[in-house]
Amino acid sequence: MTELFPDNNEGTLLENQIEETDESSVTLSVPFDPNLIRIRRDPFTLGELIDKIEYKEVNFFTLFQRKEDLWDEKKKSRLIESVLLKLPLPAFFFDEIEKIDTITKEKTYLWQVIDGLQRCSVFRNFAVDKTMTLKNLEFLTQFNDKTFNGLPRELQRRITQTPITVFVIEKGTPDEVKFNIFKRINTGGLVLTPQEIRHALNQGIPAIFIEELSNVREFKQATCGIIKSDRMEDRDFVTRFSSFYLKDYTEYEPDLDSFMTKGMSSIKNTSDEFRTKMKNDFIRSMNTAIAVFGNDAFRKRQNLADKRRPINKALFEALSVAFSKLSDVQTAHLIERKIIFRQKFMDLNRNTRFFYSLASGTGQKESVFTRFKEIFRIVNETLNEVSID
Repeated sequence: MTELFPDNNEGTLLENQIEETDESSVTLSVPFDPNLIRIRRDPFTLGELIDKIEYKEVNFFTLFQRKEDLWDEKKKSRLIESVLLKLPLPAFFFDEIEKIDTITKEKTYLWQVIDGLQRCSVFRNFAVDKTMTLKNLEFLTQFNDKTFNGLPRELQRRITQTPITVFVIEKGTPDEVKFNIFKRINTGGLVLTPQEIRHALNQGIPAIFIEELSNVREFKQATCGIIKSDRMEDRDFVTRFSSFYLKDYTEYEPDLDSFMTKGMSSIKNTSDEFRTKMKNDFIRSMNTAIAVFGNDAFRKRQNLADKRRPINKALFEALSVAFSKLSDVQTAHLIERKIIFRQKFMDLNRNTRFFYSLASGTGQKESVFTRFKEIFRIVNETLNEVSID
């Protein structure tokens, strides 16, 4: 990759990071309709949940969770002991999904675990598979080394008759509403990132396509290979591009998370031909960023002598989309005039209003409009600049 701006040892750690921005300080101008929240609270017993688990009506392979069976023996046993001691259990949350038999076309409804996967795993191991043995009990030590079948009948009945709180997010609840629900209840264990929730909500064409774009070689090159994939940070960047590529920034309404959720979901309504064009435009955009900025793409810069900054998500949104909208001829002209463009870019970064749109309240409507409008402006000015040979 062409090095346009010199590195120095002092800035290396900072350069290899993604800049922290505040996307949350946004007043929702178009809040979702509370009537679209379809959550029912079912009167349930632990025995009924165990029955659904036994008959494969609870989906353990869920994208909203990490892995099942992560608890050690002591923690698993203490959960069973809590039930035997009649201590209340935390609520369970499930997403209702429809399954259609490919042969009979019969519809059935499964529950996908949103919150409570580890607890469900314990009850499956202990009361369904009956492979779990109680260990390290704190109070009911006389039942150490007992399986479910080894417990007295009255204690087995106590387990199955224990009342539990079950919340079911009903089928048909809009994705952006589900997204907000998941964010609010996603508080325990390893908290899912917004992009991980979007990925879970948009299986099929959207998830596959976003992953495909995130693996594009040019994207990794333009971002210097520093955007990690383990928590879907790379897919978050790509979803930002896709959302604003599919819907013009002038139609943006806060908040950014909801906008991106809708944007990712809308990919499923596009044709194969459109997605091919979109991918090619994305690749051309990344190549343009490399040609114009070299190792400094998507980073704030006010002067040539400044240290190289971290990658900025808000800049990535605006620059990647602006470059993707250029024709091949316009792209070639912009690259020819990259020195002019970089100077305009540095001048723009010295504008307080623009600089604010990249740092604080980046999800606010005004901030989104400012950064996109100004980036498009300097692109057009550069293309229309009269060449002096």
